[in-house]
Amino acid sequence: MLEQKVADAVEFFRGEPGFHRLFLLMKKKYQSLGRIGGTVKLDGFSFEEKEALGAFFGKDFHQESTPSASLKMFAEQLEKTRFAGIPLVTLLENYFGEDITTNQEKRETDRKKKEEFFQNLIHQYPEQARLLSFIAESAPQNRFIHIAYSQDREHLETVLKNVCTALQHLPKKGDYERLSIFSQKVLKDPHAFDLHTFQGKVFLHALQFYSDQDYDLSSVEEVNELLQSFGILREDILNFVTCAGILTETEQGIHSVFASAVKTNTVLNVPLREILKLKRAYPAKGQTVFVVENSGVFSALLDLFPDAFPPLICTNGQFKLASLMLIDLIIQEGCQIYYSGDFDPEGLKMAQRLKERNQEHIHLWHFQLEDYLASSPEVLLSDDRVAKLETVTIEELQPIKEKMREIKKAGYQEEILKKLYEDICRHMWD
Repeated sequence: MLEQKVADAVEFFRGEPGFHRLFLLMKKKYQSLGRIGGTVKLDGFSFEEKEALGAFFGKDFHQESTPSASLKMFAEQLEKTRFAGIPLVTLLENYFGEDITTNQEKRETDRKKKEEFFQNLIHQYPEQARLLSFIAESAPQNRFIHIAYSQDREHLETVLKNVCTALQHLPKKGDYERLSIFSQKVLKDPHAFDLHTFQGKVFLHALQFYSDQDYDLSSVEEVNELLQSFGILREDILNFVTCAGILTETEQGIHSVFASAVKTNTVLNVPLREILKLKRAYPAKGQTVFVVENSGVFSALLDLFPDAFPPLICTNGQFKLASLMLIDLIIQEGCQIYYSGDFDPEGLKMAQRLKERNQEHIHLWHFQLEDYLASSPEVLLSDDRVAKLETVTIEELQPIKEKMREIKKAGYQEEILKKLYEDICRHMWD
C-alpha cells in the first residue's frame, strides 16, 4: 500500500510546476547535511512556480525578498496531505529513481575503497609495504598521487606496480646502470621512467622515501644525485666537471690522463662516466683544492699560473653530480676544499648546499660581508629572487644575506679575482 502511495506522490509532484527544481535543491541539501534539515533558496523560480509551492507550504513566496523553503517544513506539510506516512528521503529516491547517498556516506565508501586499493597492493608487494602505506596517507607530498587516484585509479595501480617492480631490481650496491637501460630491463621500455612522466615522478618519490636524506626534486642536479645514490645514472657524458692540477687513481693505479694533464698544464673536462671509475682523487700539490662556480673565473685564475696550475675545480654553475663526486673523493683523502661562488641568492644557496655536505672539510671562500661589498653589487634582484634568501639558513652567510635583502643587488666572483689569486698563491707557497 505504501508503495502505491509513493508512486501516486511521485506522479503528483511531477505534474506540479516548481517541484522538480525544488526536489533537486532538497536532494543536494540532504546529501550535504546527511539529514533532513536546512533550507534551500528559491531564487530564479518563476511566478507560476512560486504560486504552486506557496499553495503547498501555505506561504506567499512573492512577499519574501529572499524566498526559501525548509526541508523540515516540507516534510511536515507532506504529513498533512494524502501522502502522509511517506518519508521525505523515500519520496526523493523514488522521484529520481535512485538511492540517494549522503556526501558523508560517499566519502566513507570512497575511503574504504581507497584503503582496499592500497591493501591489495601491499599484499602483492609486501617488500614495499612501508612505502605503499606512506603513499596511502594524505600527506602533502603524496597529493599528486591521490589526485591521480581520483582521475584514473586503474592507471595509478599500473604505475605503482611498475614502481614496486623497479625497486625490487635496483642495481647492487657499488654497481651502476643508466636510467634508460634500467627501464628497458625492468619494463622493456627505455622511456618507462623518464622523469617528466607521471611514472617517473612516482619513481623519484619512492626513491626519496627510501633515501637517507632529503633531495630537492625540483633541482636537476639533486635529482641526479638521488638517482646515483641508488646506482642509477641519468646522464654520464654531458654531466661533467672541469679541473686542473688534480691527480686520480683507479683500481689499476694512477690515472695516466690526469697525470699527463698535470704534467702538461692541461685542463680536463671529465664526464661522470669517467669519474665513476676513480677510486682516489687528490691535489697534485699540497692538501688544498680550490673550487669556483664560474668557468670565466676558473680560466682567468689559470692564466695567472702559466708554469704550474694550482689544484682547481670549476662546477660550471649549479653542481653537477660529476663535480660533487670528485669533491667527495678529494675529501676522502683528508684534503680541504675552498669554495667561491657568486653573490646572488642562487650562489648563496649553492654555497650552503656544499657546506652542509661536509662541515669539516669544506670552507666557504671569500663569503664574508666585506667580500660581497667588494664585488661592487649593482645587478638589481627581483622580489622573487630576493625571496629565495629565506632558505639560506647557515650562520656564516647571514651577514651577506641580510645586506643583500636590504639593497637587493647581486655581485659576482669576477670582481674579487685578485683576492682569490692571492689566496691560492699563499697556499702554494706555504
